[in-house]
Amino acid sequence: MNKQELVASVAKKTDMPKSTIQNIVDCTFESISASLKKGQQVRMVGFGTWKKQKRKARTGRNPKTGKPLKIAARNVAKFSMSSQLYDLLN
Repeated sequence: MNKQELVASVAKKTDMPKSTIQNIVDCTFESISASLKKGQQVRMVGFGTWKKQKRKARTGRNPKTGKPLKIAARNVAKFSMSSQLYDLLN
């Protein structure tokens, strides 16, 4: 499911215009991104938790040439699903 399909699905279930739902979805994603940027966890009870995690610098390998290369340290978003979502999927 992509963003447009999500908007269409929610609009159909709520009988609200797609433009309103699009705005809500965009604001939701912006709020989640801003919280992660600040280093805060985003917890959705019954769905899961996103958190910012630092990934260490490491040595990788160029698959074409086989030469080693350095991969810089960076921040990534880590998602952990809730037990309810886990049970639903399994």
